[in-house]
Amino acid sequence: MGNNKSAGAKYAERDADGLSARKMSFTSASMAFGAWPEAVKMCEPTINATLFFKTCPSVEGLVPLVQVVSSYERCSGVPEGTPGKADWRIRYVDFKPEDMIRTISVNSPDEIHGTIEGLLHDSCRNKGLPWWEIVRIEGPPNTESAVVIRIDHVIGDGISLVNLMEQILEDTEGKKLDNIIPASMANKFKKKKTFGQRVSQFFKCIYYFFVVLGLPAGAFDSNTAFRKKLGKKMVYTWKRKLVKFETMPLAYIKQLKSEGGVSLNDVMFSCLGGALRKYNLSQGCEVTEKKGKKTLMRALMPVAFPRPDVDKNDKSAILRNKWVFVSGDFGVGYEDCMERLHFVNGKMNTLKNSPLAGVQLAVQETIPPKLPVNLGRQTVYDTFIRHSIIFSNVPGPEKPVKFGGEQVTETQMYFNNLVPQVGILSYDGKIFMNMNIDTEAIPGSEALPQYFAQELVELSTKLGIEAPLEIINKAKE
Repeated sequence: MGNNKSAGAKYAERDADGLSARKMSFTSASMAFGAWPEAVKMCEPTINATLFFKTCPSVEGLVPLVQVVSSYERCSGVPEGTPGKADWRIRYVDFKPEDMIRTISVNSPDEIHGTIEGLLHDSCRNKGLPWWEIVRIEGPPNTESAVVIRIDHVIGDGISLVNLMEQILEDTEGKKLDNIIPASMANKFKKKKTFGQRVSQFFKCIYYFFVVLGLPAGAFDSNTAFRKKLGKKMVYTWKRKLVKFETMPLAYIKQLKSEGGVSLNDVMFSCLGGALRKYNLSQGCEVTEKKGKKTLMRALMPVAFPRPDVDKNDKSAILRNKWVFVSGDFGVGYEDCMERLHFVNGKMNTLKNSPLAGVQLAVQETIPPKLPVNLGRQTVYDTFIRHSIIFSNVPGPEKPVKFGGEQVTETQMYFNNLVPQVGILSYDGKIFMNMNIDTEAIPGSEALPQYFAQELVELSTKLGIEAPLEIINKAKE
């Protein structure tokens, strides 16, 4: 096909076969050729970034955005390589912007939620097009509509996609956004260390190297009512419901964070732990009661590494998968919400101050490529089945934004996983949260948003803060 570039791209010329010069990391490649044992029957790893509107953006308004997205190397073609090898690159394909947009009409806003659930397992890979699409869910005039930006995880991680969204979102005055990612997050791995700290870090790396290697063979979460339904031999059920939590004012959660002397993520994680505890007890869970504080219930949490500044204008490098999972304990065995919050804060601080994430990244990019494909897949599976939840928290724009010429009213991030996945997004002074879960396998889990609100109210009372009325009402349902 020769050397090809999409308009405006700043990436290396492709070779004579139409393949990108830049190879994918093994993390990206493994998601392309399949990171799971075949017996798990896992679905494709599609990120569903969902935006809600009072008026649905038109196709004409979205075409320029498609042109911007397709100027990025990973969004301009399809991955190609050898299963089990790190030789995967992007093969350019010809397409028109309109090919990447489809429209689903609904009769009322009440149908939007079910329509999104119906999209969750739609493939982005079998159309002969790049592995992403934009789906308009258009309701009658003057009613709520939605747009789902569906991107295969092979293209990039959460930080990559935030960087991409900065290029296609605009503020209410029509100006492009920048720096959605807080400086504290962007610089968290850039802190300079003294010589003594570097020596200490070296020995810690040795310790955490064995921690990483041991995770797939470590302890299973306690057999609580929630975990018991998942089992120790999991197969993807292809039955997923999106359980939405009450929208939370960001200022309120920040107030809890400040008064508690913890991080915002600590507040959300601890309250979810309390909600899971309440769920277990509502199901008559004897394990939670008998084990008490020794109850083990954990989440795998994705930690993405910020991109070097030099890569931000390089459209062959900015979209990538440079992230790892770390394991966090919910403290489900703690009955008192403040005691649980302090427990979670201590565990999280230990993770933040350790080289665990960096060691994990080094291990997953060096050892799995040397393993047989089946053994690498089994390692992924063995890690997941020992945990109860995936917990993802991604920052969004602090002020109102427009997409395709229309103002966004709400955002959600949905992703299918082997175990239930929690997606949290902040936007315009609010926090939006959902759980992607098989409600048939875990009956009664629809009550988790109410239990979560109850935890917020209890924590507010302990800290002397007035909870918002909508949270109080949700807690009383």
